[in-house]
Amino acid sequence: MEYLDSYYFIGLVFEFITTQKLLKRLYRFVETQEKSLNLKIRFIIARVIIQLIGIAVLGITIYVSSLFLLQPNLYLDVLFNEGLFALIKFRIWMIMLRNIFSPYRDELRPIPMDNRSARQLYLWFTLFFAIIEFGSLPVIYLTTVGMDELMVKGIFIPYTLGLNIIILSQIWSQRHKINRMFNAQTGENSPSEPNHPPYFIKELVANSWPFVFTAWLLFLWALWLFKTFMGHWQHAEFVTISWWITLAFPVVDRIFNGLLCNFVKIESLQSPTFEPRARRFIKVLQTGFRILLFGVAIFMLTRAIGANTESLMEASWLQGMLEKGINFTIIVTITYLVWELFNALIEKKLPTEEFDVIASLEGDGGGEGATRAETLLPLIRSCVTAVLVIFVVLSSLHSLGIAITPLLAGAGVVGIAIGFGAQKLVQDILGGLFFLIDDAFRRGEYIELEGLRGTVEKISLRSMQLRHHLGAVQTVPYGEIKTVSNLSRDWITMKLELRLSYDTDIEAVRKIIKKVGKDMLAHEEYGRNFILPLKSQGVMRVEESALIIRMKFTSKPGEQWVIRREAYRRVRDALSEANIHFAHREVRVLLPENKETSADRTENGTHPLLAGAGGAATALLASELAKQDKIDEGGDDGGGDDR
Repeated sequence: MEYLDSYYFIGLVFEFITTQKLLKRLYRFVETQEKSLNLKIRFIIARVIIQLIGIAVLGITIYVSSLFLLQPNLYLDVLFNEGLFALIKFRIWMIMLRNIFSPYRDELRPIPMDNRSARQLYLWFTLFFAIIEFGSLPVIYLTTVGMDELMVKGIFIPYTLGLNIIILSQIWSQRHKINRMFNAQTGENSPSEPNHPPYFIKELVANSWPFVFTAWLLFLWALWLFKTFMGHWQHAEFVTISWWITLAFPVVDRIFNGLLCNFVKIESLQSPTFEPRARRFIKVLQTGFRILLFGVAIFMLTRAIGANTESLMEASWLQGMLEKGINFTIIVTITYLVWELFNALIEKKLPTEEFDVIASLEGDGGGEGATRAETLLPLIRSCVTAVLVIFVVLSSLHSLGIAITPLLAGAGVVGIAIGFGAQKLVQDILGGLFFLIDDAFRRGEYIELEGLRGTVEKISLRSMQLRHHLGAVQTVPYGEIKTVSNLSRDWITMKLELRLSYDTDIEAVRKIIKKVGKDMLAHEEYGRNFILPLKSQGVMRVEESALIIRMKFTSKPGEQWVIRREAYRRVRDALSEANIHFAHREVRVLLPENKETSADRTENGTHPLLAGAGGAATALLASELAKQDKIDEGGDDGGGDDR
C-alpha cells in the first residue's frame, strides 16, 4: 500500500505542475476583464479543459510508473487499478464541484450563493465523494481475495447506512441555507408578486421538505439493500440512479435556474415585451425541468420494482404512464422554449403596442407606416404559432399512445370538403399573400381602395382593417381589392385651389404665393417636411363667377394636412393685405327694361325670373353642402381640414 501511495503522490505532483501555470495565467486574464456572462462561460470552459488535461497527466503518470516499478501480483494489481480508477473519478468530481460552487471566486459562480455557504458545500461534497469513491475499495478487495458473497453484502449495510446518515445530517444542518438558496431572487416570483403562492403554502413546503427527503432517501436505501441481497443487480442500479437524482436535485436545479437567469439577459433577446415575460419564461422551464427530473427518478424506481417482472401489472402500467408523461413534458417544454425565443426575436423588431395606439389617435393619416418587416413579422408569428400548436397537439397525442394516422386522414378529407366550399376564403388568402409580396401596403400606412380610405391598422391572413380618420374600423377582404392607392409612400403632392374675381392681377397672386412658399420653406417646423415648396400653377379654369387659380406643394407623407392648412391661412392673409379678395358664388338675374305688369307676376307677387334665380341659387347651395358633407365623411380628401 505504501508503494501505491507513492505512485499516486507522484501522479498528483505531475498534475499540479501541469495545471498550476496555466491556471495562474487564466486567473490573471480574468481579473483584468469585465465579469460578464460571456466571460464566465469562457472561464469555466477553459478551466475545465485545463483541469481535464491535468487528470490525463495524472492517470498516464501513475500507469507508466506502475509498469516499471510495480511487481506482478493479482491482488495488488486489482487494488492498484481500482484505486487509480477511484482517484480519477474523485478528481473529476472535484473539478465539477470547483466549477459549480467556485468557492474562492464569487464573481464567477454560476449559482446564487454567498461565499461561506459555497465553501462549506464544496468541502462537504468533496468529503462525500471521497468516501463514496475510496470507501468501496475494501469491498472490492475482499471480493477479489475470495470472501463469502453474503459477508461482502453484509458490509454494505453499515457502509451505505453511514453514507446516508452523513447526507441526512448535512441536509438537516443546512436546511435553512438551502431554503435561502431556493428563495434567492433569480427569476422566480418574489413574495410581493401576485402570482406567488400563498405565504402559508411556502412555509409549509419550507418546513416539511426535510422530512419528505429523509423518508424518501431511507426508502431508496432499503429498496437498494433488498435488491442487492436478492442478487438483482440491474434493479439495484435503477435504484441507484433515483438516489443520485435525489441527491443532486438541489444543486442541479439551482444551476439550471442560474443558467436561465443569465440566458434571459442575452442582448439579442431583449425587447420591450420580453422583460415582463422573463419571469414566466423561467418559471415554466424550471417547472418542466423539475417535472422531468422527478419523472425520471420515479420511472427508474418503477423499473427497479417491475423490470423483468411481468406479473407486476401495476408497475408495468405505471412505467408506461410515466414514460408517456416524460415524453409529453419534454415536447411541451421544448415547444414553449422555441416559441418564446422566436417571439422574442420577432418582438425585438416591432414597436411597442402603446406607441401604435397613440400615433393612430393623434395623427392626421397618410404618414409613413411601419417597415415591411414590422408588417410581415406579426403574420409570420401567427403562422408559426399555429404550426407549433398543431405540432404539440399531434405529438402529445402520439406520445400518449393515441394513433394520429386516422386523425390525419380524416383531416385531409375534411380539408378537401372545406376547400370546395370555401373557395372565396382561399381567394382572400391568396390575394393577401400576393399583395404582401408586392409590398402594396404596410401596417400604419394610409391607403385608398374600393371607395374606402383609412390607415391600415391590422393585417390578417384573410382581410385587413382600415381605421377611418373619424374612427370607424372597416374590414376589407383581400379578394375584394382590385386597386390599392397608397398615400404614404415616399412623397405626396397637394393641389390647392383659390377662387378669385375676374379683375385679379394674376402676376401679383403668383408673387404672393411664391413669397408665402419661401417663408414656409424657411419655417423651423414646416420647412423640414417640404420636398418641393409651395408655388403657383396659374389659372386652371374659368367659372361663371370666378377665376380658379391653383397652387401646389410636395411634402413628406402625413404632413400634407398641416401644411395645407397653414398654406391656406398664410395665402389668405397675404391676399387680404394686397387688397385681393376671394370671389363668391352668385347668380345674376337680368330683368326686362320695361315696367312689370300684373300679368308678369306670380300668384304670390314674385316675378318669374326672380323665382327661377332663387331656385338656381338654392340648387347651387345644396350642391355645395352635399360636397362639404362628402368631405366631412372623408370621401373627398381623406382626412381634411375638419380633423
